[in-house]
Amino acid sequence: MALFVKLVQNIDPLTPRAFGLWFGRAVHLETITLKELATTMQENCTVKRSDILAVLAELVDTMKYEMQRGRKVSIDGLGTFRLGVHSRGVTLPQEFRPERDIIDTHVLFLPEKYQTNDGRRLDILAKGTEVKRLSEKKGLKPFRDS
Repeated sequence: MALFVKLVQNIDPLTPRAFGLWFGRAVHLETITLKELATTMQENCTVKRSDILAVLAELVDTMKYEMQRGRKVSIDGLGTFRLGVHSRGVTLPQEFRPERDIIDTHVLFLPEKYQTNDGRRLDILAKGTEVKRLSEKKGLKPFRDS
């Protein structure tokens, strides 16, 4: 299987150097659930699906707990998760009130990297990905850009 890409033309006049050029964009054909991942994992190892689901559910709860304590969570071979915030700006530091000025909290993810022979640092989860142009003839329909 491959990651499919479709072509999208840049029509943003605020990017004059890229205006009118065509760029490849990844097309995601479906979403796989945690249960489906556990089923696949069960087929690839000696651990049962129910045990995998229990461990992954606990991983999610523990990651949430640790990130809410202000810690980053690093998972070897995957990357690092941490919480970030969006806030309103204030004129003076003493005016800042978290309960009023924090707009939201969100999860940030930094994928683990590997270094290529030419010195580039690339995402380890994407290593070895085969990329193909989406073919309408195969019956695959791209999602609309939003």
